Amino acid sequence: MSGDDRARLEARNAAMREQVHGLLDTFHRQTEMLREAQSAAAATTATVTSRDGLVRATVDSSGVLSALEITPSAFDRSTPEALARSVVQLAREGAAQVKQQVAELMSPLTADLPDLADLVEGAPSLSALLPRFDQPEPPAEADEGSFEDHSALAERPAAPQPPPRPARPTRPAGEDEDAPDTWLRGGY
Repeated sequence: MSGDDRARLEARNAAMREQVHGLLDTFHRQTEMLREAQSAAAATTATVTSRDGLVRATVDSSGVLSALEITPSAFDRSTPEALARSVVQLAREGAAQVKQQVAELMSPLTADLPDLADLVEGAPSLSALLPRFDQPEPPAEADEGSFEDHSALAERPAAPQPPPRPARPTRPAGEDEDAPDTWLRGGY
């Protein structure tokens, strides 16, 4: 190997080493930013109050209702059905706010990342796969005497029912009536 070839090889190796160090530095910075964002996201909460001021709900970072306050005069000024609707709506609004706050915390980490479609021709865009954080629509006002269940459970179809169990086998005529039923003899 000539001196020129060796010098070019050493220069390429040094350049590659610098590039790897730069990538590692970027990786360590992004890892630290991710830790900070995850910590902030875990501490995220949202507190929302009903328009009439009777109900206040707090939702934690996972979107779960963590605190609920109902004013003492609420039952004098409202109906149980209206209060229930307020609680459901506030829980949804709080969960949407928490999702939006978490998305805003995480967006700086992904802002400089290329999309898959930018890297691989014909690949789908990953941004299309990310959830949207739209504000929930307020439920339509129901009659004061009726209660509309706006929960996600009310929207689910009924679970399929298992098939009926077969009838218990009967003992053939002539077998000992005092013999115990066991699974070996076809009993239960």
